[in-house]
Amino acid sequence: MSRFAVAKDCVLGSLETIVAELLQAKQKFRRKSLWNVRNPFRPGSKEEQMVVWLTGARRGAWKDFVSGDKGDAIDLVAFGLQGHVDDGTRMTALEWIEDRFGLRSMDKGRREQLAAEARAKLKAAEATDQKRRKTSIDRARKFFFACHPTVIGTPAAAYLSARNAPIERVPNLGRSLRYRRDCEYWRAEGKPRMPAMIAAMVDVAGKIGACHYTFLRPDGSDKAVVEKAKLMFPETSGLVIRLTNGPSGLSAEDAAAQGVSGICGLVEGIEDGLSAAIAAPDLRMWSCGSLSGFRSVPDHAAVSGWVVFKDNDWGKRQAQEQFDLAIARLKSFRKPVEVISMPADWGKDVNDAIRSGW
Repeated sequence: MSRFAVAKDCVLGSLETIVAELLQAKQKFRRKSLWNVRNPFRPGSKEEQMVVWLTGARRGAWKDFVSGDKGDAIDLVAFGLQGHVDDGTRMTALEWIEDRFGLRSMDKGRREQLAAEARAKLKAAEATDQKRRKTSIDRARKFFFACHPTVIGTPAAAYLSARNAPIERVPNLGRSLRYRRDCEYWRAEGKPRMPAMIAAMVDVAGKIGACHYTFLRPDGSDKAVVEKAKLMFPETSGLVIRLTNGPSGLSAEDAAAQGVSGICGLVEGIEDGLSAAIAAPDLRMWSCGSLSGFRSVPDHAAVSGWVVFKDNDWGKRQAQEQFDLAIARLKSFRKPVEVISMPADWGKDVNDAIRSGW
């Protein structure tokens, strides 16, 4: 193995410790699959602007969404030491890693032994993560099916009506929305319970992989007054909320089995999707849950083309970059793709535009 390969294995084996040390990272925004950290070399940097992946094949990879800087585990050390990545800082990082792990004076046999131990540690960590993910997904599925089976007649319906997306008017509504009157808000101290609209986020086979939570005021007049009223659990990559079944009324799986396909509308938010479904009942409507969700929308045999509703508050360079990559990926499916952007004076999204009377 090369010096760089051995050093990289060592970094991956002790990644969390190195991230905490070099980037002064705290636990606040650490999740199982990734860790949001602050760029210590950019004044005013916020934790949500830089991320280090902690699991799977991307473990050790990182990206600063403001500057665009990114790289692998060696680059992470180089950046953490000197604030930029080039050939010189990579060599400095290599020397730092070798010194930290006592690699400089090791013979070939000891190097190979250490590399093998690091690989074994990484493999064990990945196995633990897979087990954790399965447990989390099972928990999300059980939670969804334990919720009230419809939002009709609940504060969630009142909330949607207030957002000009009355659930009773949505054509060919799917089975993705449920209601929970005493949902735990886990981000607040004491974990208070409050009403919530729960949406199933499913994979390409229609199997639930996560839940989307919209926490509400008791009467459903608006979102709950909390730090963040919309949350998702657990990881949501490759998942969507199937809001409607389009003009056929068939689920995506049943439509594919019968050779039926049609245009699918993609939106970020649930309210946007329901509003669009009322205005354009000829579309099957899916919500991605977040801007990043557009990057992993699964292709499906029931979809013959895509209409993507773009919010107009995605003006930041990194947001536009994410959206452009998402569109390029959708086009790679070799199906028609059309983007509809909301003019600023109509509101920030489809729901705002409809509420403003366009």
